[in-house]
Amino acid sequence: MNKIVILGHGVGVKFVIESLIKSKINYKVVALVTHPLNDHKYDLDLMKNRKSLFGKYAYDVFNVDSDYNIKILQSKNVNDKETVKWIKKFSPSYIVSIGCRNILKPPFLNEFRNKVLNIHTTPLPFYRGAANDSWMILNDELGKKKYGCLHYIDKGIDTGPIISKSFYTLPKKAYPIDIFKSRMNVFHDVLVKGLNNLENNNFKPEPQDNSKSTTFPRLFTPVDGKIKFDLFSGKEIELFVYAFGYPYEGAHVFFEETRINLLKVKFYKNLNFHSYANGLIFGKNNNGEYKVSVKGGYLIIKEVEINGKKISQKTIFRLGKYLK
Repeated sequence: MNKIVILGHGVGVKFVIESLIKSKINYKVVALVTHPLNDHKYDLDLMKNRKSLFGKYAYDVFNVDSDYNIKILQSKNVNDKETVKWIKKFSPSYIVSIGCRNILKPPFLNEFRNKVLNIHTTPLPFYRGAANDSWMILNDELGKKKYGCLHYIDKGIDTGPIISKSFYTLPKKAYPIDIFKSRMNVFHDVLVKGLNNLENNNFKPEPQDNSKSTTFPRLFTPVDGKIKFDLFSGKEIELFVYAFGYPYEGAHVFFEETRINLLKVKFYKNLNFHSYANGLIFGKNNNGEYKVSVKGGYLIIKEVEINGKKISQKTIFRLGKYLK
């Protein structure tokens, strides 16, 4: 039986392990290297607080020992000598990165030459890096067909030749949690496809066209999620609200001194005011949902939260006042 060591975390680890078991391919995962437990806290708390949203897509990788009898090593840096030594004792045929938080350095890659692979769940070379759920919404990719892939890791970041692909279609309306779920389904088959390709002596991996690459920065919702009525069009604000929404706390505005998270809005073009009115709460509909003037039209505010709790709009908003 050929052995695989995984570097990383998340439900993708579980899906890959189970895909190998179900496929009956001659490979099995024998060990996992992940970052220290304390560094998992943000993700674990998020999954706990939004449990109903994550559903089967939430997984604590520290359960792989009890669930699948897989050895676990916590490591701050997978490149360090002790971690490399621990991995080598398993004599792995391949090492597979699934959300590994360290950039793998040349000494590591040389130690396991042509054996280090990565599963990237957004299409390469177009979405390199790890900050893609919100950016695909911001870039209006919703409803489009995308793919994740298995590729070799080389000295660049997500630049290695592609071994296999797994396709999915993004929902037409989506929060980051919905994009996340679409991406995670890649793990059900992309590694099995890739290992079968690598078993074929005539197989040639697909080089990436670096001239088409894009990389977007990580976004931190409490800081980056501020709506800018003076810069964004109404359509851009609608996308922005979805991009910073569930499972995160949501894009935010201020009403007087109160910070408010907008979780759901709808943009309309059939009424337009002078740009001096951008951010103005100018009316409300028959459902008591407030209307806010924006570039190119207006927004209907559908759902708001303060400090993670849903609130009634009428308890906070006032007509003729501005959101900032």
